[in-house]
Amino acid sequence: MVCQGLEILGENVNITGIITFPTTCDYYFYLKFMFAIFVIIALGLYFKDREKLVRADFISCMGVSGLATIFISLAGRLLGIIPTNIFIYILIFCMLFIVIWLFKK
Repeated sequence: MVCQGLEILGENVNITGIITFPTTCDYYFYLKFMFAIFVIIALGLYFKDREKLVRADFISCMGVSGLATIFISLAGRLLGIIPTNIFIYILIFCMLFIVIWLFKK
């Protein structure tokens, strides 16, 4: 698959056009990007808890990471960067871990 160049943005180049440019080549770019943010936050919280506690809880770290990822993707959705159906995928994925975290306790 060959991506188009920056000429598809046209003469009216703004920040939203540049930020949404990766979705022209890979529609699921921001889904992968938010998943990477989710994993980075979850592992960061887990290893931080592991330093303090003997037995850290990975599910709670994933639930908190899901909250952060939902807020970040919501901001991206409100700015028009993330498409609606990609936001729904992110919301369902993160809500799954939040519900597991809440029912676990």
